Amino acid sequence: MVLSLLLLIVMRRIKDLDIDELHEIVERVKALRSEGHSYGRIVGMISDEYNLKLSKATVIRWCKGTHSPFNKIRAIHSDPSPELSYVIGVYLGDGSVHRKSNGRYLIKLKVIDREFAEAFANALEKLGIRATVGFERDSTRVDRFYVEGSNKTMFQLLSGPWERLFSLAGEYPAQFLKGFFDSEGFPVISAGRTFTVQVAAVNSDLVVLGFIRKLLETLGISSKISKLYSKGHRVVIRGEEYSSNVDMFILWISRFGDVMRFAKEIGFTARRKEAKLRRAIELKLHYPDGKAVRLWHEEYKRGSRGYVPRANLFKPLLNSQREGAAGGSWPSPGGVWYGKDTREKEG
Repeated sequence: MVLSLLLLIVMRRIKDLDIDELHEIVERVKALRSEGHSYGRIVGMISDEYNLKLSKATVIRWCKGTHSPFNKIRAIHSDPSPELSYVIGVYLGDGSVHRKSNGRYLIKLKVIDREFAEAFANALEKLGIRATVGFERDSTRVDRFYVEGSNKTMFQLLSGPWERLFSLAGEYPAQFLKGFFDSEGFPVISAGRTFTVQVAAVNSDLVVLGFIRKLLETLGISSKISKLYSKGHRVVIRGEEYSSNVDMFILWISRFGDVMRFAKEIGFTARRKEAKLRRAIELKLHYPDGKAVRLWHEEYKRGSRGYVPRANLFKPLLNSQREGAAGGSWPSPGGVWYGKDTREKEG
């Protein structure tokens, strides 16, 4: 009796299945019926084979074709694609999924950069998921753009085994890495006695960062991982002090050649990050350290949360532009940068 009650407690329902397993079970039900099994017998066999609670009425409707369990499931493009890789990259960073009590399966993102929010929404739309983009003001933290879509198949994919996500993401590594670095990455500029340009990404999961490092290597980009701080470390976020509940790790792209390859192959969607990285690369390429440092400080001033571009600043032409060299320059700077002594991620 106790065993029977336990089985009932853990018995799955149709809503617990992902779309692939649901297809498999529907086909199995129809095959059993074609073999001459009674509807009641099919219910028992499906229960034994799949640990699934299925009513006799549901089996009858499936076999007679009077009802399809897929009517309420919006079909999406779940085969490997650049958009799917980008969405997975974002999910492993700032994205999240939530199952609501009203039956909605939400895919969500909240970020401060409009370009990032719009890129994520566009990727969802191309996968067949209607996405809403909005802006929320919050007196307790920075105002943010939000993206929200609802789809059971995508919810189940993203909340499923990471091995499957890694396999799908790896089909389009640059797009996956762009999604991840859009979420967790940032340029790091040191402008003291020397001028250095790096890219970093922070995450609490070493498995994820290990996969990121592996994919970067496929694009010819070297990186290293180190611990940023341990669980219990006190951190200040927007003036409030918190205790970290996880170990935090940081991935560094340090060699300048690798940074340039990152900018070419991956880059950032947010203008403030992309423009800052590209302007720093310009200065590093065309000026000795001393002059690059001076120009950097001329173009940026310290704000309450880091360095910001000086307004209406005339930017001198690069040496290569004065000499008419081929190639031209990258976009002008924007956004903020990270000071020499602070390696903090801009929120």
